[in-house]
Amino acid sequence: MSDRKRDERVSVILNLLAQHREIKVRTLPELLRVSGATVRRDLAAMEAEGLVHRSYGKITAARRGSELPVSLRHSQNAEAKRRIGALASSLIPGRPLTVALGGGSTVGCVARSLSGRSGLTVVTNGLDTATSLVTRQQVHVVVTGGSVRSLSNDLVGKAAEKALRSYRFDFAVVGVDGLSLDGGLTRHSVKGAEIDRIMLEQAEHRIVVADSSKMGRSHRAKIADLSAVHTVVTDSHANAAMVALLRRMGVRTTLVLMPPQPPARRPGTPH
Repeated sequence: MSDRKRDERVSVILNLLAQHREIKVRTLPELLRVSGATVRRDLAAMEAEGLVHRSYGKITAARRGSELPVSLRHSQNAEAKRRIGALASSLIPGRPLTVALGGGSTVGCVARSLSGRSGLTVVTNGLDTATSLVTRQQVHVVVTGGSVRSLSNDLVGKAAEKALRSYRFDFAVVGVDGLSLDGGLTRHSVKGAEIDRIMLEQAEHRIVVADSSKMGRSHRAKIADLSAVHTVVTDSHANAAMVALLRRMGVRTTLVLMPPQPPARRPGTPH
């Protein structure tokens, strides 16, 4: 089984644990449509990575609300992120511009949509973002210096901050781990939040991309207040009150259309 399929299964398990305090292991083969042996291997790997605890035929989340490795984030809400990326890229005019792009899975989708553009200079601290941009060899890509955060595959630290402050950007596009009235724009990482803050400060037009799971959440590292953003691109599953609040504040808030979500089913209940 490919690593991608394994990451998709891990993502499903983590999403279930976000909804339920614990899950019975015996329910997972049917839910994931794999064998019991595959489930046991997945859970052993997740426990070794510090993602879950196993005991007496049940699993619980070991790091509820903590930052997940970027390899797992790619498979979470993947279709919403793809649509958000395509729409956000369309907001950047097709002329020579200098654009700051952060790291993360949603900004990575913006980068893939921009990769065929000519005349763009993109400055990024995201190693995955840079890789997405260079595939078609159209965009001029500048990667900041700095130290790599292994969870996010992003560059942070004084060297990255200095590099970003040497530019003025026409547009900045950043992702967030949380977006809320009280917390503003937030990240799990203090160092990552500082990079995003500088990108926004150095940009004439500021865009935040965030799938609906980020709306209403708040984490420890603040990037900026909501008022610091010009545009938020999210999906149609976003909390309606949060969307209305952003619009009242004058933040242009655009939603990509997603199919209705099926009703949640508790693991172990009959179909």
